[in-house]
Parts: sequence; C-alpha cells; structure tokens
Amino acid sequence: MTNIQLPSGIIDENIELFSTTGKMMALHNGAVKNLFDLPITFLEILEKEMRKSPSTIKALELAGYKTKNEQIEKFSECRLGGFDMTADFKDGKLSDAEYHECGFRGECPMEGIVCGFFRVKGQIITPFDIHMIKLLATEDTLPVIAEKLEVCMNTFETKKQKLFEILGVLSRARLVAVSYDLQILMLKPCL
Repeated sequence: MTNIQLPSGIIDENIELFSTTGKMMALHNGAVKNLFDLPITFLEILEKEMRKSPSTIKALELAGYKTKNEQIEKFSECRLGGFDMTADFKDGKLSDAEYHECGFRGECPMEGIVCGFFRVKGQIITPFDIHMIKLLATEDTLPVIAEKLEVCMNTFETKKQKLFEILGVLSRARLVAVSYDLQILMLKPCL
C-alpha cells in the first residue's frame, strides 16, 4: 500500500494558504477558496497578527497597500504564501512565517518586516543563510562559495557549521534535501 501525503486542508478543517497569479488562495475543507471566502474568525486572527507590528502596517502603506483587505492579502502572501504540506492555520492558531520565494527576496524593502523572518527550530534563517544554501546546492567548491559570499574561509566555515546545526544536518547533500523540504530550494518545471 502506498502512503500518499496530502496537503493540509484537502481532507480536514485546517487551512493551507498559497499565492498564485498574484492572488491569495487557500485549501480548506477539501476546496480551493479565495482568501476572503475563508471563515471570518481566521481572517480576524490573520489581521490581528498583521497589526501586532506597527512597522508592518507602515511598510504595507508605504508600498501602496491602502485598504485593510489589500494589506491582509499582501501580508498573508509574504508571510504564508508558499504551498507546502503544513497547515498555515491549525487548531485556531496561525503558524510561523514560512519561506516563500516571491521573486523579490534580497531586494524587497519590506523583507523581514512584512514577511517575517523565516525560522527553523526557533532560529532565524537570514537572507545570507538562504544565499549560502543556494550556493551550497551548486557544484561550486567551498572556497569558490566563500568568495561568492565575500567572506574568508574561516568565517564561511563558521557560518556553514551553524547553518548545519540549525537544520540538523551533517553533510552538504543532506542540507540540500532538507532545503527542498523547507522550500528554500525549489524544483524548476520542465518546459
């Protein structure tokens, strides 16, 4: 018998949010729904989380998101817009920020403010760490990666070891596998 993992929201009351073509959608109770067709209690919790930080609201306003619904949609996209197997809303609780490759990582003035910092086991994975992971997933040698990161080998080795500890891995190959699970690395579709 084959064990198939289904995304959250397919056969349960949990909610899995995802961004597609600039719109926020959700899997909930076995259906794909528009963000604003979800239960009002969920939307209230999402708005409350957004309003916890005045700098989040200010960043959204400065980026041109004026209405409450525009702000909620952008906040949910930045914070929880990646499609994965883990519920973004379960048992009345909103999950932590997930890594979502929106196309503006490393260049977005709202990075870390609206999207929140991506954490693994309570530890922040910084934009530098993400860049290092992407380089470690290549065939480049470690000295070449250190050069691309513009750090000396000692600094690189220290940062790499800390990253390995956070992700609970012992090898570069396992780091790559875990990074795919966390959606830091993504498979590109064949065209």
